[in-house]
Amino acid sequence: MIKQKSKKLLKYDIKNKRLFLNYAMPCLVERIRRGEFKLEEFEKLCEDLIEGREIPDEEMYNLFPVAMSFIEDSAKKLDKIKDNVLALDNDVIHQYFWYDHDSVVKSRMNPERRDYCFVLPAKVKKIFGKEGIVETPKGERRVSLAFLNNNDLLNKHITIHYYHACEIISEEDFNKLWGMKNE
Repeated sequence: MIKQKSKKLLKYDIKNKRLFLNYAMPCLVERIRRGEFKLEEFEKLCEDLIEGREIPDEEMYNLFPVAMSFIEDSAKKLDKIKDNVLALDNDVIHQYFWYDHDSVVKSRMNPERRDYCFVLPAKVKKIFGKEGIVETPKGERRVSLAFLNNNDLLNKHITIHYYHACEIISEEDFNKLWGMKNE
């Protein structure tokens, strides 16, 4: 478990670190652009994630300070904080990245850069090795499929963040997110 640097010290019990990282890792692209992080470090972390190497819990808050601080609000909505322990499970990860993340992006980012920071549903249309063309509510986008470690992605429903596929989702979740993000 890791400790958060905030007004009230919480411990994070990360239930599915891989899923969290699939969504959070693309945030580092913005930190690279701002000069807070090096491209080589990002590429090494992506390689570690793809290869299944562990990223220590202690590094999570340093790597993803925005997500780790705002995800607390998502956990509160779902009543996932008990005895100063935040259960960072799939429900909290989805609440933050699918529903709450866009408002964080809108409040913190330059409008010209926002569109790529939103988490979107997508359908895989074409595959080129570890990359694919996906259809999103905002149009087609070429994305990396490497985080998914799956060879059978054609016509699958996924979520994307920046230029990275995050997870395969159900058709029901896809349709719900498509309707919400298509507004």
